[in-house]
Amino acid sequence: MENKIDISVIIPMYNAEKYIEETIQSIFNQDEHGLSYEIIIVDDLSKDNSKEIVRNIKSSKIKLIELNKNEGSANARNIGIQSAKGKWIQFVDCDDKICNDLYKKFQNSQKPEINCYVFSALFVYADYTVKRTIIDVKDKSAFGYFYTIWNKFIKRDICMEFKNVSRQNEDVCFVFDMMNEKDLKISLIEDAYYIYNCKNAQSKMSNFNIKEYLNMFNYIYDRIDSSDKLTKMFFLESFVGIVFSKGMPLGMSLKVAIKTTFKLYNYLPSVYFKGIRNAIKNTRI
Repeated sequence: MENKIDISVIIPMYNAEKYIEETIQSIFNQDEHGLSYEIIIVDDLSKDNSKEIVRNIKSSKIKLIELNKNEGSANARNIGIQSAKGKWIQFVDCDDKICNDLYKKFQNSQKPEINCYVFSALFVYADYTVKRTIIDVKDKSAFGYFYTIWNKFIKRDICMEFKNVSRQNEDVCFVFDMMNEKDLKISLIEDAYYIYNCKNAQSKMSNFNIKEYLNMFNYIYDRIDSSDKLTKMFFLESFVGIVFSKGMPLGMSLKVAIKTTFKLYNYLPSVYFKGIRNAIKNTRI
């Protein structure tokens, strides 16, 4: 009989030779816990030594899937989901790490009615780190905290596949689809930080692409009318908030914010009083 697996860790990999070993070791080096896991690494046709580094880590927990065509992270993650055997799905980026008490805290936090757990993150820059601590989870909006997929454990039986809409912003489309289509019952794992690497100059988020961003925005905008109130509130706050983002052209962010506000203006009071910004504490360390 095949052993039960609790967590399938899915890591899409592309040219990650500088980081991938530390990423894997952060999973291996967890404090003692009782969970079983597999690490599914989907290589998206790397041109460096990433695959060789993974092969040299001798562990039965690692499954390396090598693709013969580069089709982006969404495709790589979908292949990882299709291969996963765990009860829970965890996404980890190939240049990031997890803190060593995450799995122990996850194990101690589990409740039978919950199908998604979220946790906080450390955003590590060259000269400083921002600790982004989730202080409250009230409803399914918590699924979108940080607008990412890597700060959560998702039950495999509700985990959707990624739409290949934007090669740079597939995370946001996934968040929207999950909030829109699934009955999310979310709980918080106290702290248990994900370590997000903001120093990698080769990462997608370090190389902003207007076309790819607009592909994501238009995908959501075209479907927002059929969404419920919480989903509309979440994305109204998100697309208005980009006006304050330093990484985006101001003219484009204003256009996106105005277009979103025009469509969802009647939700502005609710966003103002019950916005996601009130559930996250940012501390520079």
